[in-house]
Amino acid sequence: GLGQTLTTGTISSLGRDVRISPDVVIHNVIQADVAINPGNSGGPLINSDGEVIGINTAIFSPTGSSVGISFAIPADTVKRILPGMVSMWPKLVSWALAVILVG
Repeated sequence: GLGQTLTTGTISSLGRDVRISPDVVIHNVIQADVAINPGNSGGPLINSDGEVIGINTAIFSPTGSSVGISFAIPADTVKRILPGMVSMWPKLVSWALAVILVG
């Protein structure tokens, strides 16, 4: 791979609702023009003071390639839901293994 990389961009909207599939909407996201790709999605969105303000999550892409519109889940939202996700992890792993084993 390319190793460590850093991209820069500008936040263009706060509190945006984004439909990522016909049935799924992510609410209250940060919209920016940061280049997001499979190698850096899930990475931190950092402000000019070096503070993590979000987690890069998705791009707007009608063509499948980046058009310069990206979305991040705000850090406050991640802090609020992460404890519940961590406590659910063993159950999710068990369920995934059962699905794999049963076939």
